[in-house]
Amino acid sequence: MSARLRLKSLLDAGQAAGGLFVSIPAPEIVEIAAVAQFDYVLIDLEHTLIDGAVLEHMLAAADRAGVSALVRVPDADSERILQSLDAGAAGIVVPRVSTPAQAEAAVRRARFAPRGVRGLNAGRLGRYGACDLPGMPARLDGETLVIAMIEDPAGLEAVAAIAGLDGIDGLLFGAADYSQAIGMPWQTSAPEVTQAGSAVARACREAGIHGFAIPRADTDLPRLLAEGVRGLLAANDRGLLRRALSDADRAWRNAAGDL
Repeated sequence: MSARLRLKSLLDAGQAAGGLFVSIPAPEIVEIAAVAQFDYVLIDLEHTLIDGAVLEHMLAAADRAGVSALVRVPDADSERILQSLDAGAAGIVVPRVSTPAQAEAAVRRARFAPRGVRGLNAGRLGRYGACDLPGMPARLDGETLVIAMIEDPAGLEAVAAIAGLDGIDGLLFGAADYSQAIGMPWQTSAPEVTQAGSAVARACREAGIHGFAIPRADTDLPRLLAEGVRGLLAANDRGLLRRALSDADRAWRNAAGDL
């Protein structure tokens, strides 16, 4: 099994997969995630300035290290959908999907004809032409994950239609932006927010697609798993680094204070 298919294989088998949200533009972060035994990484292009060359190195690092790499693109109409997939991403995550039309736009960019308009490219995924090129589009369509993020009340209202759209493989509930959209910024544990997340998970179950979530605390995990969520973004690189550095700084300062 290739690294690119690791996540999809786990999810298709009904198994949980742990992911690291990556915002730091460094292939080493991806490699460290693999050493720590994460199953996949989600590289963020929405809130970062990660450029194409760095992204290619990060995707290549994921392939070498044995983890799948999803890429969160800027929006449903982004040209980076094509570029990320051609560079070897296991799939894309599309933020701020509020309507079936937005989900359809992302699907069309990510899928080959006749379902979509993704252009042909005999690059990395086509072994630079040393493969069954006529059969490649159908193979890649079957391997590629297209995941829509539900982040506002409009998206929640349309969630059943979005989940049932041909070509959508999963939904990720964006609790932080949803909390902001309902006038409760960062209150991700508020009942209004957790209930919305449960509705997204239910839509995934009913449509037979994969549910993703970002646990905010370890205590969230039993509930999410019981709701059928299997794609768990268990940590983010910046938060982990900040906490580790804070702990290290606190340790030496406490020791120095005893002198």
